[in-house]
Amino acid sequence: MLPLVSIPYVSRILRPEGIGKVSFIDSFTYYFISVAEFGVVVYGMREVARVRDNAEKKQKLVSELLALHVITSLCSLLLYIVAIFLVWDKIQDIRLLFFSLSFLLVNFFSCEWYFLGMEEFRYITLRSLTTRMAGLVSIFLLIKSPADYYIYYAIIVISAIANSIWNNILLFKKVGISFAGINWQRHIRYMWIIYLLDIFYSIPLMLDNLFLRLMSTDAAVGFYALSIKMAKLSSVLITDTLIVFFPRIVALIKSENQKQLQETILQNIQLIILFSVPVSCGIFFLSDKIINVFLGKNFSPAVADLKILSIYPFIKSYSLFLSKQILISHGNEKLFLKSTVISSITFVFLALILSYYFAHVGICFAVIIVEIIGLLINYFYVKKINVQLKVFSWYYFFQALAGTLLFIPIIYIINKILVSYIYIIILSILSCFIVYIFFLAFVFRNKFLLQVKTDVGKYFLNKRTHQ
Repeated sequence: MLPLVSIPYVSRILRPEGIGKVSFIDSFTYYFISVAEFGVVVYGMREVARVRDNAEKKQKLVSELLALHVITSLCSLLLYIVAIFLVWDKIQDIRLLFFSLSFLLVNFFSCEWYFLGMEEFRYITLRSLTTRMAGLVSIFLLIKSPADYYIYYAIIVISAIANSIWNNILLFKKVGISFAGINWQRHIRYMWIIYLLDIFYSIPLMLDNLFLRLMSTDAAVGFYALSIKMAKLSSVLITDTLIVFFPRIVALIKSENQKQLQETILQNIQLIILFSVPVSCGIFFLSDKIINVFLGKNFSPAVADLKILSIYPFIKSYSLFLSKQILISHGNEKLFLKSTVISSITFVFLALILSYYFAHVGICFAVIIVEIIGLLINYFYVKKINVQLKVFSWYYFFQALAGTLLFIPIIYIINKILVSYIYIIILSILSCFIVYIFFLAFVFRNKFLLQVKTDVGKYFLNKRTHQ
């Protein structure tokens, strides 16, 4: 995924139809990558976290999981080839197919799960920033006309391939990979649930563009694809933060430290509510300005999409918290699988029907409805496995909601003062953020913000003392 800052440039050069073509082949390819993963990402991250301090066990585990992934990738490749023949009339561009296939082949040795399990987040951040910035520069240098939509996809693919190759070089240097005498089969009985979970979970996440294109036009895919990308990017910082907590939660469950586990989970909840609620409200209030500035007048139909999807950051963040941080960390993949199967089957029906009648607006409603269904089911299962575990705080939620109500008069006044949409967005974000933080910190005495303030103060005090 390339930086959000590239979207305004791309949307003004490429037509909605071109962006629709790229979004379609990108979703198509990623789904088969998910098929190839066979649950290795979640399972590998968890297992690496468990054996991280045992070099011998870690070497054996990583070698076995890499071998298993290569085998499942070969199977996925065969399915991919068959599927290409079935949907070729929706692609009809050999260049897109070439880059799609290249990405699938390089992904045979995908190993991001290793670095997540080892909590090497500094490396992950540095690598991602480097490849994304290189991709961003390439977009500005190479995309000059609507016919360059295939170059846009090439940059997306090459950036992803660079991440994968970088991972492999570092992995093979750090871990002595050896495929001699390994027993990759032993992991299958533990992974099949996670695998089914990944397959069904990927349906609404990756096949949305595909379903929309089957029922509507490339232009409709273009309107929706950029809207959902902005909604997802708005929540990515929160969901990425949850990944940081995952190995810690697994370790606390293993040590049976219930008190510290509850404290960590409450920190997750406070973090999600504190940031996702204002983000969702801000997107809703500024959706017309955001579309106009980031995408241009040609994408004005996407305003309705972004308003519908504005609640996505909050719903998605909290749903991921319930599923991955609670259910999977507790080893309840079967319950998460049931939830995902119900949500995915519902999405297929809703996506096809609503896309047929309402095009891009219909698929937006399908996404939100299914996310809400999945969240409710996950919440039910979490309370079923541990009724005493506190996994939501209405107190902090209403605090956040009260803080976001202040956005309405602030944005109204700024709209009356300024004319330029870009200045309205910038000033609204800065003003709302400052007012929101101060309101929660000094009116409600929000514990999370006060703790952050205390930790930052201690950090600078220690730094000054050591100088």
